Amino acid sequence: MILAALRLFIFSTAALAVASCDRPDALGAAELSDAFRFEPDLIDTDGEPAAKARFVGERSVVYFGFANCPDVCPTALGRLTAALDLLDETGPVYEAYFITVDPERDTPGALADYLAFDERITGLSGEPENVRALLEDMHVYAEREDLPESAIGYTMAHTSLFYVIDEAGAPTHAIVDRLTPQELADTLRAVAR
Repeated sequence: MILAALRLFIFSTAALAVASCDRPDALGAAELSDAFRFEPDLIDTDGEPAAKARFVGERSVVYFGFANCPDVCPTALGRLTAALDLLDETGPVYEAYFITVDPERDTPGALADYLAFDERITGLSGEPENVRALLEDMHVYAEREDLPESAIGYTMAHTSLFYVIDEAGAPTHAIVDRLTPQELADTLRAVAR
C-alpha cells in the first residue's frame, strides 16, 4: 500500500509536471498543454450519452475516481461539494462530474448510489475501453491493485486531481486535491476568468 501511495504521488506530480505552470492564484492549479484531450464516450447515471458535445457550452470540473475508494475519493468529493456550495453563493457556475476509473464495478446504478449525497455531481461510466481511452487522453494514471485478503477484491491506485473543462469542451487546468474548500472555490473562480 505504501508503494501504491508513492506511485500515486509520483503520477499525480507527473501529471502536473506535464502541464505548463500557470499561477492564476498560486494555489496548486496548472494550465494543461495541448497534449491533454477530453473526448469522452461515456454514459451518465441515467444511461444517457456523455460525449464531448455534452460539455460544450458549460464550464465543468471533473474528478476521476471510483466508488469503492476508501478515503481519497470521498475526501476529494467532500471538498468539491463544499466548494460548490461556496460557488453557488457567488459563482461562477460549474457542472461537476465524477468519472470512474473502475468501469467494471462502477455501473451507472452504482455511481448513482455513490453520488446520492450531492445531486450536483454527475457520475459517468461506460465501456472499459472507452474509459481507458479517456484516461490516456487526459494523462490520468489508474492501475488495479489486487487485494486477495479483502472482501472488495481489488482497489485502484489513481491520479487525484480536479480537471477544469472550459465552455469549448477543452481541458484547461488541473488542480491539486489537497486544497481546502475555500481554496478550491477561489481557484475555480480564478481559472474561469
